[in-house]
Amino acid sequence: MGEIVAIVSGKGGVGKTTLCAFLATALALQDKKVVCIDCDTGLNNLDIALGLEEKTIFDLSDVLSERTPLHKALVTHNRYRNLSMIPAAADFRAHIEEKKLRELCKKLAQSCDYVLLDCPAGLGEGFASAVYAADRALVVATPDITAIRDAGRAAALIVGMHPIPVQLIINRMRPAFVKKGYFENVDNIMDEIGLPLLGIIPEDEKVMVCANTRRSIFEEKKASAADALVRIAWRLCGKQMPLSPLWRKKKF
Repeated sequence: MGEIVAIVSGKGGVGKTTLCAFLATALALQDKKVVCIDCDTGLNNLDIALGLEEKTIFDLSDVLSERTPLHKALVTHNRYRNLSMIPAAADFRAHIEEKKLRELCKKLAQSCDYVLLDCPAGLGEGFASAVYAADRALVVATPDITAIRDAGRAAALIVGMHPIPVQLIINRMRPAFVKKGYFENVDNIMDEIGLPLLGIIPEDEKVMVCANTRRSIFEEKKASAADALVRIAWRLCGKQMPLSPLWRKKKF
């Protein structure tokens, strides 16, 4: 039985969808079978992050309403054949029923290693449905103060509504900014959000380049974000993996 992982954030703009796509790819590169589900109804972008927008026909609402069989809605990646996705409905009025989403995820988990749920930003209905369906949650935050506050609220809500493991991923971290006092250090961010750390992804301009050119970050040479994502994927699989040398040199 595979694991269902909800990728959440308190606010938008922290790179959650891009992280979901890249983390799914990192897992696929480790020979894991992965299915991503875009739960962000009306603001669906996971298909773009995976470079699959031209292949999508059916969406999550079609599957949950039983208008379309599951196998027809699954979109398989062109390059990573063990990576698939189900896009969200483009219609913001589409409803995601908690129990049906949970049943779908359980069904998918019977035949794959990971089901990754890209949750909508905020703490509304879509957030609650995805968390209800999950076996584990990853809270994504950037080091700015608004993201830290909102991530803390999201973490507290998850712990209160659903007793599952919850871990933190700090995205777009800049060691130079920490050194100058513009960002909190990692220990302080963990304390403020109240979660154990799964990984740190440094600010890397190659992420934006890849996201806008439909290329995989893992095809780029010397991409610091790619190294961090591989380490996070290994930890998610239960492997012992140290932080990147970037974070081991000094205390950030």
